[in-house]
Amino acid sequence: MAEERTVITLICERAADINNLINDKDEVTDAPGVKVLKFPCSGMIQPLMVEQAMKAGAAGVIVCGCQIGDCYYREGNKMIRERLLGERPPGLKKTVDRKRVLALWLSKPQKDRFLSEAKEFLSVVRRLDIEESKKG
Repeated sequence: MAEERTVITLICERAADINNLINDKDEVTDAPGVKVLKFPCSGMIQPLMVEQAMKAGAAGVIVCGCQIGDCYYREGNKMIRERLLGERPPGLKKTVDRKRVLALWLSKPQKDRFLSEAKEFLSVVRRLDIEESKKG
């Protein structure tokens, strides 16, 4: 079997507090295969970053920001949400498989929800990888 691909998480440092879930290699310890990159605000995350992660071999990308309406920097979470939905430029290119992108809007105490959603998403993208390998 081929090596399992990584899921990249682009997360606002003020969203779900997952610091104690991450090891020194920026991986989620209870969800092997999920790597984390933190940003001061999810509004700094650009659709191009999602596209580049997938071009570089990521199985999927999780974008995680504060709960909508609760952004520390005013409306950064709304901006990236609208970009991911194609309601604000720049948006994701049509070639991006939307099944491989998960957006979460979580408050600091919701680390358990982040972990359960990340694990479920990891299993979804791995199933997609298996299905695609059988086709090709």
